[in-house]
Order: sequence, then C-alpha cells, then structure tokens
Amino acid sequence: MNPPEKKPRKILQKQVIMRRVIIGLIPCILASIYFFGWRSAAVIAVSVTAAFLTEFLFLLKRRQPVSEAVFVSAIIYALILPPTVPWHVVVIGIVFAILFGKMVFGGFGRNIFNPAMVGRAFCYVSFPVAMTASWSPAASFPWGALGQWSTAISPDVITSASPMGLMKQGLIEAPRLLDLLVGNLAGSMGVTSVIAILIGGIYLLVSRTANWKIVAMTVGTYALANLVADLAGMPNAPGALVAVMGGGFLFGAFFMATDPVSAPKTLGAQLIYGAIIASSTFVIRNFSVFNGGLMFSILLANMFAPILDYAFKQAKKKKNENLARAEETVR
Repeated sequence: MNPPEKKPRKILQKQVIMRRVIIGLIPCILASIYFFGWRSAAVIAVSVTAAFLTEFLFLLKRRQPVSEAVFVSAIIYALILPPTVPWHVVVIGIVFAILFGKMVFGGFGRNIFNPAMVGRAFCYVSFPVAMTASWSPAASFPWGALGQWSTAISPDVITSASPMGLMKQGLIEAPRLLDLLVGNLAGSMGVTSVIAILIGGIYLLVSRTANWKIVAMTVGTYALANLVADLAGMPNAPGALVAVMGGGFLFGAFFMATDPVSAPKTLGAQLIYGAIIASSTFVIRNFSVFNGGLMFSILLANMFAPILDYAFKQAKKKKNENLARAEETVR
C-alpha cells in the first residue's frame, strides 16, 4: 500500500482585507518616493522580502501558507523608518517584528501587538542613533526626488533631533500647514504627507477596512488635548492642527491603531482604546524625553485591548442575564 501523497504546500494565504490595506498604503508609498527618492522603494522592497522569508521559513515545517498580512506589516514598518535608515536596521527590525511580534503568539490572528510597531520599537531602543539622529530633507516641487536615489546631501545628512523634537524644544517654529498637507518636510519617509495619508485612510474607511470609531476617537481626543494645552498657554504647544497633522499621527490613527487583529472588537473598548492612544501620545510627546510617543502609545493600547474587550463582553452578558431574570419575574 502506497503512503498518501502530500498535498503541495500553499505558499500564500489570500486575504482581501489585507489587499485593501495595501491599496490604501499606495499613496504613502508614492509620496515617500517623490519626497525622499527611489531609496525609499528599495527600503520597502527589502523589508517585504525579509518579512516574507522570515514567515515562510517559520511555517515551513508546518506546511502552512504565509498570510498576506506580512506584506502590510512590512510596508508599514518601512514607511515609519527614517529615509536614511541603514540596511541592516531594516532587515533586523522586520525579522524581529515578524518573529516576536507575530509568530511567537501563534501567527496571524493571534498576535497581541501590532508587528510593525514591535519592530520599530526594537530598532528605536537597539539602534537609537540610526533611528533618531539623522533626518533627510524632503525634495521640493515640481519634480521632487523622482530623479534621485536619495535626498541625503552627505553621510551625516541632518544630524539633530527629529523635526518634532526641535519644535518641542522651541528651536524651530511649527511648520506651515501647507507643508504638512503636502509633505514637503523632514520626517519618517512615508508619513509626512497628510494628503497621501487622507487619500489612503478615506479609502480604508469607505471600504470598511478600518474602523471609523477608533480613528475618530483617537484623532478627536488628541486634537482636543492639544487645543486645551494651546489655550492654557503650555510652552511650545503646537496647537491642535499641527499636532494631529505632524509626526505621523494621522498615519498611525488610520493604518496602525485600526489593525483588525490587535485592536479591540467591542464598541466601548474601541472608544477607550482610541482615548488611550491619544492621551498617552500627548503625555509622551509633551512631557517625556521621547519626541514621538505614538509608537509606545499603540503598543500600550494593544496590551489593554483584550482586557477591554473581555470587560465589555462580560458587562453585556451580565446585563442580558439580568434582563432575562427580570422577564422571568414578570411572568
């Protein structure tokens, strides 16, 4: 008797929702190439390749397919890196993200944290100079950096704190709203253009890929906190518009806070989750030594998401039980 033939391994697990997210990321990808050169495209390609191979090799023995979500994590991770990030940081960060942000929890659908954020946080603490010390200026109109490999003008590029850090210290004025809208300023390579983020973000909302309640609560709470700080005369307060439009906050609200796996599923939990991201980002950006804050805030909120879901589900279950008892009493 011949042993049963093994079915050929399916390489890729198709996921429609993840394809929509990739489509939503296209404007940000194009903006990163336009403002920072074709090196941005190469960084994305390296990140995607390393992420795919990592998950493929991890699942090889199990003969399980690679989820299309790995492409989303790799692209988002690449877009939130500095334009001049060294190649070894790109690879090490995304490998760490896939292994310890996703696969150790059991793979797609079981991870607690957003993998892209895990990878960036690891690089932030492991390679602080590469992640925070050098910022490449964005190219100007009309042709941008389409004819360039990179906008870096020297090996050291611009050695300083990040633009958000300089503004926080009062060393530079808040950028013009037009520059924030278009993206013509230094920053992580895929998050400087508000127009590109809004095009992709609105597509996610219209296609019901992203949860609008999480986006609204995150952006609304953060805008309100900064408005109050500005009216109260807090030193170097950027104001609501600049705070929301700068530092990649909108990118995080649309593409990372709404991750369908690591975000909560119940309405009450989603609202609290958005408030946690907004409030902790406000505190970290304004009162800590860190210039960003969104990265840590999303990871913190991810940690609370399962607890919040459980609490609201239990509350609903208890309410239904009480209603059932009340109906039996009336009968």
